[in-house]
Amino acid sequence: MGNKKPVPPLDQVGLIIIGTGAALFYYYLEKTIQTGQNISVFITMGIILLISLCTQLLINSINRSKSALAEANENLEMKVKERTTELRESEMKYRTIFENTGAATVIVETDGTISLANSEFVAISGYEKKDIENKKSWLNFIDKKTHRRLLNDKVFSGREHGTNWEAKNFECEFFDNDNNKKDILCTLSPIPGTDKSVVYLADITELKKAERQIYHQAFHDTLTDLPNRALFMEILNMAIRRSRRRADYHFAVLYLDIDRFKLVNDSLGHNVGDKLLIAFANRIKDSLRDIDTLARFGGDEFVILLEDIESDDYASGVAKRLQQELKRPFMVGGKEVFALASFGVVSNTIDYAQAENIIRDADAAMYHAKENGKAQYKVFDKKLHKKAMHLLQRETDLRKAIHINQFENHYQPIVDLKTASLVGFEALIRWNHPQLGLIYPGSFISIAEETGLIIPITRLVVEAACNDLQKWQEQLGDQINLSMNVNISIKHFLLPSFLDDIQAILDKTGLDPNRLKLEITETALMEDADDTIRLVNRLKDYDLQLVIDDFGTGYSSLSYLQRLPIDTLKVDRSFVSRIRNEPDGNRNIVEAIISLAHRLDMIVVAEGVETQEQYAILLEMNCQLGQGKLFSMPMNKKAVDELIQNILHFYQQHPDQLYPLADMLSN
Repeated sequence: MGNKKPVPPLDQVGLIIIGTGAALFYYYLEKTIQTGQNISVFITMGIILLISLCTQLLINSINRSKSALAEANENLEMKVKERTTELRESEMKYRTIFENTGAATVIVETDGTISLANSEFVAISGYEKKDIENKKSWLNFIDKKTHRRLLNDKVFSGREHGTNWEAKNFECEFFDNDNNKKDILCTLSPIPGTDKSVVYLADITELKKAERQIYHQAFHDTLTDLPNRALFMEILNMAIRRSRRRADYHFAVLYLDIDRFKLVNDSLGHNVGDKLLIAFANRIKDSLRDIDTLARFGGDEFVILLEDIESDDYASGVAKRLQQELKRPFMVGGKEVFALASFGVVSNTIDYAQAENIIRDADAAMYHAKENGKAQYKVFDKKLHKKAMHLLQRETDLRKAIHINQFENHYQPIVDLKTASLVGFEALIRWNHPQLGLIYPGSFISIAEETGLIIPITRLVVEAACNDLQKWQEQLGDQINLSMNVNISIKHFLLPSFLDDIQAILDKTGLDPNRLKLEITETALMEDADDTIRLVNRLKDYDLQLVIDDFGTGYSSLSYLQRLPIDTLKVDRSFVSRIRNEPDGNRNIVEAIISLAHRLDMIVVAEGVETQEQYAILLEMNCQLGQGKLFSMPMNKKAVDELIQNILHFYQQHPDQLYPLADMLSN
């Protein structure tokens, strides 16, 4: 009952009136009946009373409707208040997000006008907020190229026609009020249910700066800051394409290499070498035009692209001029250093389709210039191309030859000059080419040196020589002790794995290490003298012997020679061959070499002994060993097998006698 709604005051009064009227009507009706009066009056009163009752019922209904409406209004007001509160909270939430996105953010109209900008955008724009909102287009802040592209793409026209469009991400440049530039990543998105869009602008200036630095480092040399090989090849390829589009466009390429740069590193140190490279690069660059490109390919190798030249002779003129510039010394670390260079020139580039081929031919021309005496330039021509193709084919054939081992050793005997008896052999490689037949080392060793193939070739030569000597020594037993000389490339000699390679071969063949003698040329030995000294001292731990080949033709330092535990010197054949022809000159030189070797407790081998007169003179000089065609030409393995059998047969018949090699060869 407590929850029953109160009756409105108007309803209560109406009920009282109707109740009173009904009582009076009943009272008078009773009186009238009793007195016999006219009843029509009462009928009229009844009708009035009925109308009053209906009116009251209508009033009651209206009052109930008012009550329900009031209640509905009250509920509606409550819901409006709640929704308003929610909207305010939502607006505060989104405004907070809008302000704290971490990126400059604006709400824009269909024409690009900014209707709302957060504080981050205001900060980067350099304007006051009041000067931005509803006054400026966000397109006015970005670079003109991006502005035009967005307008051409009709980014906003879709919103004007009620169609949907997807969000766009793009990079652009942003300019503030002071025209300062930033790199910006923009995200432009439509706002659903409206004709507005939201634009997020993230500052990526530092990221783009880092990206540019990484790109620069990827395509530039870290020491000289010049373009590196990758970038130069791109530029050269563009030059090739340009020459095909324009008949009047010509270009040339120069490949240059600093002569004897290794000597600078070895004598003055790599720090001075690096400073010299920087100074060298700067001098060359200052001597070129702005349209030309200088690149460093690595080490002391540089390449120049001369663009838009008038004639082929222009490149040769540049090479001459640069060589004159390089005749002036460089001041590096307080020292005067000269850095002359050899140039290879490719001036007629019209027939080239690939950049790699131009570089290949320029490189070949440069090496040809070095072969002609350094500090020169050579223009690539068809002859050089033919030579390059020949070298390329020879390299390909060499690789195949290594794979299936087409090499064989020929052995030249080394004799004791006093007895003319055999003491050992020098292994001399031959290439048994399937089409060209037997090829001598002079035709392929230089290629093997340049390509690094000399290392696997040397392994094959040494293993075959050790294996053959071990078999011959097993046949001879203790009756005669032979040794084997093998020629070693300085590239292989200085490899960290060299001693391991030799030890593996000795273990495989079973040859006693002290029977193996490693021959290295004098010039090669002195190129890396300090490293050589350390390595040669280690050779003694392996019981290996070292022989200096072609002694007298290089530039040995006696101080280095004294520090090296060398076992044998080989006097070059050029001195031996002229002993007779120039008695006052070469005889003194050979005598000096032999005397020096004896004082240093070394054995001397004379190469190229061809006449009895030379033999007699060498004996007189007390030269211990010799080799040459006077004693024997190099022999193949089969011939040596027969020689060993002859020696063995001789010793079986004359165990106490020494034998002359010539007699053993004639049997």
